[in-house]
Amino acid sequence: MSWMAVAEKDFRDAIRSRLLVVLTVLFAVFAAGAAYVVSEIDPPQQAALTGEVTTGLLIAGLVSATAVFIPIVAIAASYRSLAGERDSGSLKLLLSLPNSRRDIVAGKFVGRSAVVGVALLVGFAVGLVVTAVLADAFSVLEYLVFVAVSLLFALVFVAITVGVSAFTASTSRAAYGAFGLFVVFQFLWGVLVQGLAYALNGFSFPEGGEQFPEWIQNLANFLFIVDPTTAYQQGTLWVVRLLDDSQEAQETMAELPFYAQDWFGFVIMVVWIAVPLAVGYLRFDAADL
Repeated sequence: MSWMAVAEKDFRDAIRSRLLVVLTVLFAVFAAGAAYVVSEIDPPQQAALTGEVTTGLLIAGLVSATAVFIPIVAIAASYRSLAGERDSGSLKLLLSLPNSRRDIVAGKFVGRSAVVGVALLVGFAVGLVVTAVLADAFSVLEYLVFVAVSLLFALVFVAITVGVSAFTASTSRAAYGAFGLFVVFQFLWGVLVQGLAYALNGFSFPEGGEQFPEWIQNLANFLFIVDPTTAYQQGTLWVVRLLDDSQEAQETMAELPFYAQDWFGFVIMVVWIAVPLAVGYLRFDAADL
């Protein structure tokens, strides 16, 4: 066997367990509901002012919702990928076949990515229909690019979760670890960065409307972007602005440091795919199974 065979088996197992069906239905309902809410109930501020809901504005409104729901789908699909095999004892069977531990980690990542990818593609297809009906000026290209960036973001959390699952021998610890990281990124990251800036400034905040010293502010700005959720949102907005040919936005971005420009979000997402998988593999490779 090889990593491809491991991935194929993992995907078939997901179909048999109905995990793929459940995730697909959940994301389809989410995508349709989110598109309706953003376009009809709570449109972006600019759309409310102009009275026109374009695809770009709809995506700008959707990205906050997908930034929360996509990681949940990826974690639910992936946390048992390796820890579950160790719990059940089936990992020993995989290792008894001509598989290296690298093959198993890579195959699990590809297999779970395929499960999440299918669920998202079907869900986004449903969202495409709703968006096409509700948007006043619909662009298929903008929507498809948004889907592509969202799939990349999904790979980030599949990689993080598979890495955590490879790192631990317990399914429950894998779940707690992956969801714990999700909570940190989603709700606590900004607070932690502000706390670090506060500590580096001698445990005090600037007074009288002043800012932190430049080096602290630059470090904080960089750390804000290291969060994969922020990277996804920035990368999505950069692509939308690029397709809309927003010259003013591009000129404004060009004045910022490279790490503060929206395109840098793609670099951050790629790093978040590679590093957790590498760390998880190294731990898994050294583990006494």
